[in-house]
Amino acid sequence: MTKISSLAVPAFAAVLMLVSCSSHTAPVAVVTPVAAAPAAPLKLEVVKADSEETSGEDAQAAFAADGDPSTFWHTQWESDSPSGPHEIVLKLSRKAALKKLSYLPRQDDSENGCVKDYEVYLSDDGISFGNAVAKGSFDLDKGKEEKAIVLPGKTCRFIKFKALTEVNGEAWTSVAEFGIEEAK
Repeated sequence: MTKISSLAVPAFAAVLMLVSCSSHTAPVAVVTPVAAAPAAPLKLEVVKADSEETSGEDAQAAFAADGDPSTFWHTQWESDSPSGPHEIVLKLSRKAALKKLSYLPRQDDSENGCVKDYEVYLSDDGISFGNAVAKGSFDLDKGKEEKAIVLPGKTCRFIKFKALTEVNGEAWTSVAEFGIEEAK
């Protein structure tokens, strides 16, 4: 047998071969399964926040999903302090079933804006979020370590995080970083 060419077909590989039997030579396609490529890493992007501080400090909403725990999103405080609850909407790089959302409080010496009570909503379109899929209170005794929120494994494209209260009863919200874990 002599290999003539290879063709890439989604989820399969095809090899065209010449098969020789006595006085006849005929092309034969041999198709073998090929493992599907792994899904691209899941990434987050901030698409909306109800407030952000950009004049008293650079604490824009995009910092809540920039991969850098030393930056953080903070709601406005310089010229006004809009009261809560505050919310931020995150877009996933692709649809996925999520089992966990993590919240990392700001990592500097301040507690301003650190979330106490929260709700989490999921959506396919970023408009209709329905009822909260998770709600609770963060354990304030655990300081500024990452906090995990268990999600139901529902497939979605958008996450809305709603901060209901702040640790010191102030009007602000701050987030160093959100993270996600995909359901298997």
